[in-house]
Amino acid sequence: MTVTKPRALKCSPDECREVARRASGIHPVLSDANIIAKRARLFQALGNETRLKILGLLSVHELCTCDIAAALKAAASTLAHHLWMLQEAELISARQEGKFTFYSLHADALKRHRVLDGTKPVARKGDSDAVHRGIGREPAVQGRPRTGS
Repeated sequence: MTVTKPRALKCSPDECREVARRASGIHPVLSDANIIAKRARLFQALGNETRLKILGLLSVHELCTCDIAAALKAAASTLAHHLWMLQEAELISARQEGKFTFYSLHADALKRHRVLDGTKPVARKGDSDAVHRGIGREPAVQGRPRTGS
């Protein structure tokens, strides 16, 4: 025996406008197109496993593009797209150092949105599989200098 849910009644245009008005009253953010666009970029950026893995890597310390590519075994072109999306969502930032581009987290955004809750970053000194730069450093967070060599 199948239980069917009652069908929702289609609202008239006036009723639909009233629903939209009430929703905006409950959630004022719905009236601000800029905030809606920014949140859409955030959710789009977080909606991919590779991008979440990138955030996890950057939670340990700042990394250059080649290190992220090696850690994820990802093609540079694909990685560039993922990094761009994370930057657009204001979750990471990039800086140039010679021919290298280094990426770091915007930790405040990650904390505010609880992106990596339940995970604990661990940097292991002397790990032979670790990336070639930054071993044992504190996480590189925008606006705060790193410590270590």
